[in-house]
Amino acid sequence: MVKRLKRLNIFMLLLLLIFPVTVRGEGYIRPNNFMDKSGAEKVAEIKRFQALSNLMVTGGINDMTYKVLYGPNMVVKDVITNPPTSGEWIVINKTKKTLTYYNGTSPMYKFPVAIGSSATPTPSAKAKIANKHVNPAWGGMNGKYQPKAADDPNNPLGERWMGLSIPGHSGYGIHGTIKPGQIGQAVSNGCIRMFNYDIETFIFPRVKVGMPVWMGTDEELESWGVSQIVVEEAPQPVEAVQEPVEVETFQPAELLEF
Repeated sequence: MVKRLKRLNIFMLLLLLIFPVTVRGEGYIRPNNFMDKSGAEKVAEIKRFQALSNLMVTGGINDMTYKVLYGPNMVVKDVITNPPTSGEWIVINKTKKTLTYYNGTSPMYKFPVAIGSSATPTPSAKAKIANKHVNPAWGGMNGKYQPKAADDPNNPLGERWMGLSIPGHSGYGIHGTIKPGQIGQAVSNGCIRMFNYDIETFIFPRVKVGMPVWMGTDEELESWGVSQIVVEEAPQPVEAVQEPVEVETFQPAELLEF
């Protein structure tokens, strides 16, 4: 029941952020799931809010996050001019550190991710999902680290793995994490990490082998026809609505009575 409610909350937030409710005047607050949270849970929800808002994921209320949170004229837009398919596909934004799951040109989900560090960066590429595994073992990157069994709590892959087919590269994938506090950072060996709940509930069940996955910076994605932006639009003038005037009607017979 709790998972179903959380799943519904995330879905409703995406709808409200992409198709925001028009609210004018003082006291506007964009829908979010972090105002009533504290500690690590609050930070995680701020990261989700930033991903949903096409903001750079930091986990803190910076100036732009504050502006989107309290600005009724801030509009989240995904402009896709050249999708690889009319079906479902994924975009990893390395600048914002987000994963967006599209159906054609329409975003279905947006989540914060961790990407590769400067020493071991996530490659920019038009890739595809090569394989999927539940509760995967980890090989330790060809001897660089100690391998971890599937049920090892120290397995850095978490409970889900989606391998990527990338021209000229191998060993990369999208997976869960045992270090949720690092989501939104450039800290991995090149793979894309997600919150376990996000990948297990929303992404892994839908993904199919062969699905396109585009990975790049803001500039690279824009050159491929993918713009993920948040802009401030001028407020629309509110037209005065005249209330209907109730006119009393009389029957002809009533008019003859004195």
